[in-house]
Amino acid sequence: MKMKCRMLLCAVSGSLLTAASALPVCPASAAQDGEETEIVMTAVIRMDGTSVQAEGENVTVDGTKITVSASGNYEFSGTLDDGQIIVHVPDENTDAETVKLFFNGVNITGLSEAPVLVENAENTSINLVADTENFLYDGEKYTNTTAVIYAKDDITIKGEGKLRIEAAYQYGIHCNNDVKITGGTVKVKTQTGDAIRGKTSVQVKGGNLDINSEGDGIKSTKGKVLISGGNIDIKASNDAVQAETALQISGGVLKANGDRGLKNEAGSVVITGGTVLATATDDQVVGLDSTQYAVMFQTSTEQVKDQIIALKNTAEDKICFEMIPDKKFDYVMISAPELTADTAYTLLIGGKECAEFTLTDTMTVLEPVTVPADAAVTNFDIDCNGEENILDAIFLARLVQEDTTLAVTDESLERSDLNADGFLTVADTTFLLRYLAGLL
Repeated sequence: MKMKCRMLLCAVSGSLLTAASALPVCPASAAQDGEETEIVMTAVIRMDGTSVQAEGENVTVDGTKITVSASGNYEFSGTLDDGQIIVHVPDENTDAETVKLFFNGVNITGLSEAPVLVENAENTSINLVADTENFLYDGEKYTNTTAVIYAKDDITIKGEGKLRIEAAYQYGIHCNNDVKITGGTVKVKTQTGDAIRGKTSVQVKGGNLDINSEGDGIKSTKGKVLISGGNIDIKASNDAVQAETALQISGGVLKANGDRGLKNEAGSVVITGGTVLATATDDQVVGLDSTQYAVMFQTSTEQVKDQIIALKNTAEDKICFEMIPDKKFDYVMISAPELTADTAYTLLIGGKECAEFTLTDTMTVLEPVTVPADAAVTNFDIDCNGEENILDAIFLARLVQEDTTLAVTDESLERSDLNADGFLTVADTTFLLRYLAGLL
């Protein structure tokens, strides 16, 4: 059997420092006519643990607190052990342009204040410079703010770099107006609160968004959530996505795994485009209104995470949808542009056929689905030493990670595709662990 290994390759890139002049230029996120444009910085701020150096205009430094007081382009690089970037434009009516913060290899911890605080500005954007990684961390006691990034006015995250937000005590991002994500690779992890909160709205138009939240994933406390693009992966302990007035999905790829999946407090969840998987242990979608074909169902027993959920076009014997949920589940909703009317589909969970159905309406609800417990492979001696034990799971995990030091035989490969889906993934390791624990 020829096996395919799927791996998420994370390239670790160093910070890109620009020190050619007092006011260097920075590559723009968009190119014109095939040529990269450059942006002249209003000020350049370099941080070094417990000190800050700023060159340019409209920036003041008080210890490790950096205040930007006018619209313009501001480049930040370096580390602050305990510090803060503050945006405070005295009069946003006379200065209504955008304050653009360029993160060029930033690592800031705010022990008692938000690492990024937007007090007053018409618009603020965090621009993630290409080929850089940027980090923001919180502290235990915040007095005037509630999040790692706290904005009282509109804030946008964009660019081609990476940003990781880790909140042990606070929310990840909280905004009193609109939050927009249009680019970059953004990871938000919270241990107590919500990941992204926007009072008026949260809009995702592009980029890669990875959320691991002990609260809600994406939430609008008084307004709407609009998803029109991007790749979004949410693992949440409460609602994966929650809106107060409207929740609309028109594009992008959304994997919403929570105790509850998609919820609009005021009414329906509207899907007109995009590829969506919503899973939950409570309710996958509250009030679905989809103009794009969708299927909803509940499994007869709770399922573990990391099993591939797939739909196969039965006549063509071709997989047209598949995703791997990040949390246990028994409620599922699938919607994708590839689904078409009057077409027969086969539902597979963990590589096992669970149901056959035909889409006759934009929303099809299946009877409770039973997931077979029997495996296509009955010999779980993956390392071929004559015993079935935890060493087989370790061997399989190393095989999935493409450990080149591992002595692999054809027989090991034949036995490794435990869920019989044609791929060697973490789902097979999960299956084996469940078997060894007596859960199958």
